[in-house]
Amino acid sequence: MQIHDYKYKAKRMKDGKVVKGTTEGPTKASVDQYLFDNGLRAIEIERFSSVIAKLNRITLGKVISEQDLIFYLRQLSSLLRSGVKINEATEILATQQTNKNARRIMYGIYYSVNSGSSLSDAFKEFPKEFPRVLVAMIGVGEAMGDLDEILDDVVDYFEKQARLKASIKSTVMMPIIYLVVAIGVAAFLMVGVLPQFEGMYEGMGGELPGVTVFFMNVSNFFQDNILYIIVGLIAFIIGFRMLYKKNIKVQRFFSVIAIRMPIFGEVVKLNNLSRIASTIAQLLKSHVPLQDSITTTQNTVQNRVYKELLSESRKAVTGGDNMSSVFEHHYASETVFNRMMNVGERSGDLGKMMKNLSNFYDEDSEVKVERLKRALEPLLLIFIYALIVVMILAVMLPSLQLSDQLQ
Repeated sequence: MQIHDYKYKAKRMKDGKVVKGTTEGPTKASVDQYLFDNGLRAIEIERFSSVIAKLNRITLGKVISEQDLIFYLRQLSSLLRSGVKINEATEILATQQTNKNARRIMYGIYYSVNSGSSLSDAFKEFPKEFPRVLVAMIGVGEAMGDLDEILDDVVDYFEKQARLKASIKSTVMMPIIYLVVAIGVAAFLMVGVLPQFEGMYEGMGGELPGVTVFFMNVSNFFQDNILYIIVGLIAFIIGFRMLYKKNIKVQRFFSVIAIRMPIFGEVVKLNNLSRIASTIAQLLKSHVPLQDSITTTQNTVQNRVYKELLSESRKAVTGGDNMSSVFEHHYASETVFNRMMNVGERSGDLGKMMKNLSNFYDEDSEVKVERLKRALEPLLLIFIYALIVVMILAVMLPSLQLSDQLQ
C-alpha cells in the first residue's frame, strides 16, 4: 500500500472559511472523505512529494496504544453487527483516524482486506501493533463465521488485561516517586547547602564532622565526574538491554529474581498467572486447540520462567499428560491455580475452569495490589525519613560545632 502526501484547500462547513493544509492518504478520494469527516469540504486536493514528510513516517516502537486498539476493535465489532461489510468497516475506521501514523496502519489493514486477505492475515502484517493472541482469536472467528462475537470477547479480554496492568503500574510507580523525591532532597542538600560549610571551616581552621565530609565528597565526586557518569550510565543501559535481549540465561536469572523478590514477587506471580489463565480461557472459548492455545499464550508472557513452564506444558499435553502436572509444586505457581486447573482437566472443561480462574484473579488483584501498597508505604517512608535525618545531621552538626567555636 502506497501512502502519498497531499496539499488541500477546503471550506469549513461550520463558518465557510477557506483553509489550507497538508495531509496524507492512499488516494485523493480517501483524503476527500477524511476532510469531510472532519468538517471540511474539499476545493482542491493536489499530490506532492516531500522529504520531510517521508522522514516523519519513520516510527519507533508501537504506534497504536492498547486503549486505541481496544477502541478500534470495539468500533469494528459495532460496524459488523450493523451489517457493514468487513472491507467497508476497515475503510471507515481508517478514514476516521486522526493520528497519521495510526491512519497509515489502518489503511494498510483496509487495503489487505479489500484485496482478498482475511482480517487475521492483515493484522499479521503489523506484528508490533496486533498481538498474536488477537490474530489467533480473529482467525478462529473468521473460520467459524462469528467474527463479531469473537471481537466482543477479544475486547473484554484486552480490557481486563489493561485494568490489571494499570493497577500494577500504579503500585510500581509509588516507590519510584518516593525515590525521586528522596534523591532530589539529597541532591539539593549536597550541592546547595553542604559546600557552604566547607569554605567557612577552611577559613577558621576547623574540621568538619565525618558524616558531613562523606556527603561533601560524594557531592564533589558527582560534580567533577557528572559527564563520565552520564555517559557510563547510558552505555551500561544500552549494553544491558542488548545482553538481556540476546542471552536467555540472563533473562532467566532476572525472571527468577523477579518472582522470588519479597513483596514484588507476589505482583509478578499475579500478573503472569492471571494472563495465562485469561488467555488460555479466551482461546479455548474461541475453539483454538489446547496445544495452540498454550503456544499463543507463551508468546504473550515476558517472564522467561513462565515461558519455559508453558513450553513444558505443551510437551506434557502432546504426550498425553496434564498441563497441571508441570505447574504443580513449582515456586512460580500458586495452590489455587494448580488445583483449579487440575479440576478442569479431570472434569473435561478446562476452558470454563480457566475462565473462573481469570475471574478469581480479576477480583483478587485489587486486594493483593492494595496489600502491596500498604506493605511498601511504611518501608519507603522509613527509608526516606532515615535519609533525611542523616542529611539533617550532616547539615546541623557543622552548625553546632561552629557555634561552639565562636563561643
